[in-house]
Formats: sequence, C-alpha cells, structure tokens
Amino acid sequence: MPQSLQPKNNLQEALRITFTITLCMVLGKILNFNTPVYLALYPTMLITKGRDFSWLAMSRTLAPSLISAALAVFVSELFYGHPFIVWTISLLFFDQLRRRADTPIKLAKMILPCFHWVLMVIFSQSGHFDMPDMIRECFAAMAIAAAVTKLMITLFPVPKLGKLPQFKPQPVTYGHRLVSLALIGSGLGLLLIVDMLPATFCMVPVIAAAIQFDRGTFIELVEQRFITQIAGCAIAGIFIFLMAGHQSTLGFYALSLGSIIFILTRSMLSTTGFTSGVHADTLLATILPIQLYMGNNSFGLDNTFLRAWQLFITLTILFIGYRLTISRDKHEQENYPNPRTE
Repeated sequence: MPQSLQPKNNLQEALRITFTITLCMVLGKILNFNTPVYLALYPTMLITKGRDFSWLAMSRTLAPSLISAALAVFVSELFYGHPFIVWTISLLFFDQLRRRADTPIKLAKMILPCFHWVLMVIFSQSGHFDMPDMIRECFAAMAIAAAVTKLMITLFPVPKLGKLPQFKPQPVTYGHRLVSLALIGSGLGLLLIVDMLPATFCMVPVIAAAIQFDRGTFIELVEQRFITQIAGCAIAGIFIFLMAGHQSTLGFYALSLGSIIFILTRSMLSTTGFTSGVHADTLLATILPIQLYMGNNSFGLDNTFLRAWQLFITLTILFIGYRLTISRDKHEQENYPNPRTE
C-alpha cells in the first residue's frame, strides 16, 4: 500500500515545490526588486531542504543569513575605503563559523550566512549599491518566501517527517580551519581587488568545498558541481533563448518557468542519494541565472554564459589544487585525523 501511494506523494511534493518557487520568482519580477535572486534562493532552500515549516523553524533557518548580511554591511560601511581591514574581519568571521560547524548539518547551515557576508562585503566595497536598501530587500524576500511556503504547505500538506539523523560531532582541527580560511579568504581577497561583481556568486561552491572535513568529500563535491552548475547554466541558457521576446508576457513566463521547474523537480524526487543531490543542485543552478539576468527588456544570455565560464574556471582551480596536493593522501590521518582516534 505505501508503495502505491508513493507516485501520488511525489506528484504532490513536485507541485508544492514548483508552485512555491515559481510564485516567488514571479513576485520578484512583479515587485521589481533590485536583487530578485533572493526570491529564487530562499524559497528553494526552504521548500527543498526544510523539514519543519512552522514560522519559528523557518525564521531560525533564515535569520542567520539576515544577521550575517546586516553585520557585513555594518563592517563594510564602517571601514569603507579600507578593504584590508574588512578582509581581516571577514577572516575572523569565517573562522568563527567554521569552528562551530562540527557536524554535516551545521556545515550545511554555514554556507548561506558565509555567502551573504561575502556578497554584502563585495557589493558594499564596490560603491555602486544602496546597501540599506539591499538589506531591506533581503528581509522582504525572506518574509515573502516564508509566507508563500506556508501557503503551499497548507494547500499541499507535508506528510510527517522523521527526525534528522544524529551525527556525532567531529573535532574541527587547525587544518580544517586553515583550509577554509585559505580558500574562502583568497576568493574574497581576489574579488575585493578585481572588479568582477558577477563572479561573486562563484563563491558558493568554493565555500561548500572549503568547509568539508576530508579530501574525498571535497573532490566529490567539486566534481558534482562541475555537472550541476554548468548543466544548470546550459538549461537556463536554452530557456532564456526560447523565451526571447516573450519574457515580459507574465502568464507565458510563469507557465514556462513552472514547467521547467516541475520537470527538474520530478527528476529530483524520482531518484535518491547522490543522484537526487545532483538534480537538486541543478534545479538551483538553473533558476538562479534566470532570476538574476532575465529582465523585461534584456535576455541575459551573455551573462548566463559568462556565469558558466566563471564557474568552470573556479571549479577547475579547486580541482587543480586538489591534484597538486594529491601526494598528501598518504598523510590523511595527519592532516584530517580520524575523530575516533583523537
């Protein structure tokens, strides 16, 4: 009996995810946000990663990112014109986050606050943006995403989910912290020196890879991102090309966007394990460039292909860094000690 109900549950979940993300993205288009990407990022994270959809739980999920963004703006504005000081304080912030992330769940929760800090620092130091307005839009996007998610959970109820597996905390060594600071810090430093604002979003896979506990997980994540990030940009490019000239027709845009999200979501839900993670990351990698670059009067194809190229270069650098240090594999226990032997 449970097996016969599985397709129906998958269809209901696919519809719930599709309507949540599509409605938020369309609202971002209607409300004319300066940074509409938030209304693709937040609903996707809430509806695909969440297990508790109470107001309190969703607030706890999003609040660290909002606090991180606000602190980053405060520090950047306070030391505007002194990027080295901002960079140094950023390293201290990243280190504090990494020290406390001693389980896979905490590692996952660290990515968004860390990325929001990087994003706000780079945008603030560029001097081209109204940073208080960005924080307001960030908060508004969180409120809208939570409200839409709550509405869709009401329309498409979620079956009771079991508790998350309990992970034994692993010791965060100086080696872990050094690798994280080296990769994230060098990425932030480069973006502070070079005027490449679109490349800021390439920091997400860098952060995700830099905080891993072992080299095996590091290279698995990099290889997965090669597939998902580039494929996501390719799918987004095809979608933008097919929509060219019709993106301002709201009904057609919403229907087309919902269709591609539904297809990707069904693929994600029909698989498990590593393959499911690939589909989930491809979904996010597809909708972000659509929301970022596709406007009423612009197609965004060039920016989408530029994003794919920048991601390719970033991931290639991470892969080469791994290969150059491959000889350290025989010293795995020294660099990444087994927590059971410490």
